[in-house]
Amino acid sequence: MFTPFRGTTFTANVAACTSPPYDMIDDAATLRNSSPHNMVRLLLPGTYEESARLLEAWLGEGTLRVDEEPRFYLYTMRYRTGEGSEREARGVIGALALEPIGTRILGHEETMADTGVDRLELLRATRSNLDLIIALSPAPGLPALLEPEGSPRFAFEADGVRHALYDIEGRASAIAETVDRHPLAIADGHHRFTAALEYQASCEGRGGWDAIMTFVAPAQGSGLQIRPIHRFFPVLDVEEIDDVFDVETAPPLPPTVPGSITMVTADESKLLIPKAGPLQALPMSWRKASTAVARELLYPRCGVGEEDAVFHPDPERLIGELAGAPDGAVLLMAAVPEDAVSDAADQGLRFPRKTTLFVPKPRAGLVLRSF
Repeated sequence: MFTPFRGTTFTANVAACTSPPYDMIDDAATLRNSSPHNMVRLLLPGTYEESARLLEAWLGEGTLRVDEEPRFYLYTMRYRTGEGSEREARGVIGALALEPIGTRILGHEETMADTGVDRLELLRATRSNLDLIIALSPAPGLPALLEPEGSPRFAFEADGVRHALYDIEGRASAIAETVDRHPLAIADGHHRFTAALEYQASCEGRGGWDAIMTFVAPAQGSGLQIRPIHRFFPVLDVEEIDDVFDVETAPPLPPTVPGSITMVTADESKLLIPKAGPLQALPMSWRKASTAVARELLYPRCGVGEEDAVFHPDPERLIGELAGAPDGAVLLMAAVPEDAVSDAADQGLRFPRKTTLFVPKPRAGLVLRSF
């Protein structure tokens, strides 16, 4: 079930108080210095108990305020794509009832166990959803319910994105019924969802721990972009791969064809195009994911696994690592098509961890959910 909830919001200087999600924070010190109430202080605290005490203090002093009535929230993010066109991502924020992934809630990506434990301990200490997960709904009637009405409660620009939050009035039943008719695919937030399930299992009876704050967007035409996450291996010994890949010289750029891989070393850059025969052995959605192709066809030839990789969405940052790793390699991945994500979720298949990066990222702190 997808239901309204009593959101908790900042009462002033909202732009300065919000932050990127916890796993996208590159410069925590700058965010801490930007405001004594920036969300980084809750998301990445010295201790989990420190985050809980700080959250309680902000509520007590009026820095944060809890809405009197449960509601859904419309959230829009307007931005320019890398190609220069303007786009808007739009969705509804509500409380999604927790249940194991597999039937009504679908996943598409594996998770990293250590990150899940970290989020579980923070959830246990604060008893709050401090940032959002993103889920995609195939419901055909959802886009029509996501039209803004009136002025936004908050509107500001951060990291090149125009963020706006609206109170939704009078459409709660229609939104809940529309979303509940179809399974949801988790696009971003697998670790937080897993942590929420584990916390729920540790609690007795029913309570606010039975749901998680979720941004639900249309599966088709969400306005979100899917970007790839690349890999750097400090040591990569590439044996004969001509039987599984067509190999050709190429510039050190992410490939444009789904499933292909650009391998960059200190000396050269090669495009790896999987041959039709080996590719046919993979599920259709995996054929369109470079990370799955690498895991199934390339890594076994090189004696490595995902656990040996360093992940980052910026190709140049990883290529720069080659200066200190003469035997290393960077694998630049192609973006995964939107339909491959939906297909993988529908079929119960999981891409390797850190395959997809949905952008833009919702700001942490625009609205919180405590229980």
